[in-house]
Amino acid sequence: MAAALPGQAAVINLSSSASSVAVGQSFNVDFRISGLSGAADDSLSGFDLTVMFDSRVLQLTGFSFADANGVNQLDLAEAASFGFLGDAKASGSLIDVFGLSGNSATVLDAAQTDAFRFLSLNFKALAPSAGAFINLDKFDPEILFVNSGAGGLPINFGSDGVQIAIGQNTQVPEPGTLLLLLAALPALLLARRRGAAALALSAGLAATLPASAQQPAPAQASKDASAPTAKAGDAISGQILEIKGQRAQIRMNNGSVQWVSLDTPVSNLLVGAKISGKLVQGGDTLRLTNISISN
Repeated sequence: MAAALPGQAAVINLSSSASSVAVGQSFNVDFRISGLSGAADDSLSGFDLTVMFDSRVLQLTGFSFADANGVNQLDLAEAASFGFLGDAKASGSLIDVFGLSGNSATVLDAAQTDAFRFLSLNFKALAPSAGAFINLDKFDPEILFVNSGAGGLPINFGSDGVQIAIGQNTQVPEPGTLLLLLAALPALLLARRRGAAALALSAGLAATLPASAQQPAPAQASKDASAPTAKAGDAISGQILEIKGQRAQIRMNNGSVQWVSLDTPVSNLLVGAKISGKLVQGGDTLRLTNISISN
């Protein structure tokens, strides 16, 4: 591939490892730069980005600064290098990402490739969506790409975002489990005809099924009367028991059960998931902000 001419703007493109996934599956979004010439001050030595994503249906689970060959092009071999600094942190629907090379301009201009992946974000699908978005906020006034001479690196944007379709996760029973279920079916039919006695037989057969074939009992909203009620200003965490519109019933870690309004909509499929955030006063109700949800 021919190198770009000095003075031409480098190009940023985003791409996804998958166009569609099922709930519970993971995928990567790669950030690539191309069009670097290798001339003086025409290498990437740092960046500071804001990435927007649909936190209602996606969760950031990891990140990497390595290229496709496992090499961080901002952390090249150099005895005098002070090393690479970088991090990616999610807050709400925004991810703050930065990377800073410890290499000298001489090494970056001579050894850095002209096109490479400089960031990869890993996401997990939490709920169905026709098109979950992940976009680079190119209008962020604090967006920054730094060249090897510590100046601003001219940038153009090719693809600045991706969309992922998320479908329901339809699990197929394991063969052994399916055979046991089929073996129990005649007893279940017999139970409809013979009443309580046959029902007891069916219960005995059901008890022989593996744990993976049995449905767990739904969580009960039992309340610990001795537990203090959370109030505005408290940072809370607990388990989602029920969701109605944009309100959720949460069993707090201290045992209390409360209804709160949610800062962002949450799918009914997340009942049973762990949730945390900070309570603020919203009129005559408590509103949960800075929401984080995990399985």
